[in-house]
Amino acid sequence: MKRGEIQHQAYLLHKKRALKDPEVRSHFETGLDRVRLAASIVAMRKALNLSQTDLAARIDSSPSIVSKLERGGNVELNTIEKVAKALDAQIVINMVPREKK
Repeated sequence: MKRGEIQHQAYLLHKKRALKDPEVRSHFETGLDRVRLAASIVAMRKALNLSQTDLAARIDSSPSIVSKLERGGNVELNTIEKVAKALDAQIVINMVPREKK
């Protein structure tokens, strides 16, 4: 096995052990939700051939706010609503019970 593969396997083992802790799992899953939202915004913005500056202008904000959102940073829901409108997108928020293991 190559060094990179060994490191990857060690990471997966560490992650598996860490995610057994409910608090760690909660933070991990929250982070995944933010990453998914950020990735969808980036993809939609790029599909419309908009720069971060262009999108910022459409929502009457600064490029730094768009950058923060695209990095998974904490922003207000009304900012996300403005972004969705600017990208002609729909926000879908759904709360479901966590899976119990």
